[in-house]
Parts: sequence; structure tokens; C-alpha cells
Amino acid sequence: MFFYLAVTSGCARFAVQPPTPAKDMDPTGLWDPRPGEHFYVVMFASQSVPKCPRWTHCWSTFVHVTDQGEGRPPKIESHTISWMPANLKVQPWKFHVQKGTNLSLQETLLFALGNRERISEWGPYECRPRLYYRALVQKEFLESGRVGYQAIDDVGEAARTGDGCDCIHAMTDMDPVYSRARYPLTRFGDIATRFVARELRRRDILIRSDQTHDWLNTSLGLEPYPIVRRQSMGW
Repeated sequence: MFFYLAVTSGCARFAVQPPTPAKDMDPTGLWDPRPGEHFYVVMFASQSVPKCPRWTHCWSTFVHVTDQGEGRPPKIESHTISWMPANLKVQPWKFHVQKGTNLSLQETLLFALGNRERISEWGPYECRPRLYYRALVQKEFLESGRVGYQAIDDVGEAARTGDGCDCIHAMTDMDPVYSRARYPLTRFGDIATRFVARELRRRDILIRSDQTHDWLNTSLGLEPYPIVRRQSMGW
């Protein structure tokens, strides 16, 4: 499998990507949040121990917090990109596109724990509004039925047609700067999510990347779960 992943990482630059409108979104005016608004991203990975490609997953939750005035709790809206096959059976050796599904945060956590996977979290980090709004467009695209799931999407049907993607590229395909060659499938599980977090930090998409906003873990219902917190020490 590792040999095959090494080969497919070289195919990334030639693979046809799904035509997501998120990549071409106009980000004008979405660098700094408006007064009373904050945006956050929480990035996750899960993997078996020892790590097996079939039992790994990467996903992210994007949060918009709006102040409601003195004495009132803030309004919190969250959206998750967690792209999986609809039958929830990851099959790395099948190179055809199958129906995909976008799981909620809670569904993903329960799925990973049901497979006895270790869950890691990066953040919550405050981020630029453009990341949040780009993620909303990408989520809508994934859930539209225009794209399916393929565990290794740089070869086979997904690479030829652009009709499918895996969990990692479901997030990174909306990147307007780098192609999949920047996000090879030799990185999966923890190292894939850590790399995405580093890219967001390097490009100043994260606001004060040395600071996490742990109060959001309670609002997102994360506290009951056995999650390894990969804070700034994970850079």
C-alpha cells in the first residue's frame, strides 16, 4: 500500500479534479471579520494504531460566531466537511467512484470510535472569513451529488473524470493556490491534517495560530470524547 501511495502521489498533478466552485470563489472583502463576528476552524484526523489506510480519516469543522449583544449568548453556526463513502466502507483498492456522503461532526466521531481509531484535533483556531465561506461553497458542492467518493482519487475513474475525491481532497480541492500535487496521498491520517493546518498557518489564514479557543469544544459537544489535542506544539 505504501508503495502504491508513493506512485499515486506522482499522479496527482495529472488527475482531473472535481469542478468545485469553491476554488474560484471571489474572496474580496473576506480577509478580516466584521465587528461582532469571529470565524474558527477545527481540524481532525483519526487513525488506527498501528496505522492502516483503510482506518484513517480527515475532516474539519468551520464555525461562525456572531455577538448578540450584552447579556445574550453568541450565535454559533457550524458546518463540517467529512467526506466518506455512503456505505461507510473505505476500500483503498477499488478505483471507481461510488456514492459519497458528508457526515456531521458527531456522526464522524462516533464512526471513528466505532472503528477504534484514535482521534486528534488541531484548534479551534480563529481564521479568516474567506476560509469559512469557501468551505460553505465546498460543502454545498459535495452534498449536491455532483461528486462521489474514491479512496485513492489520483488514479482510476476519479482521476480520469473528476467525478470523485477522497476525504483529504474534499477539503483541499477548494484551495485556490495549490493543486493536489501539494497534497499527495502519501500523507494520510494525522500527518495529512497536520500539514493542512501548517499550510493555513503559513499563509496567514489562521489568526494568532499560537492561540486556541478551547471554549468552542464545549459548544461543539467535543468534551465527552477521548480526543488527543494537538495544539501549537504540533507545528
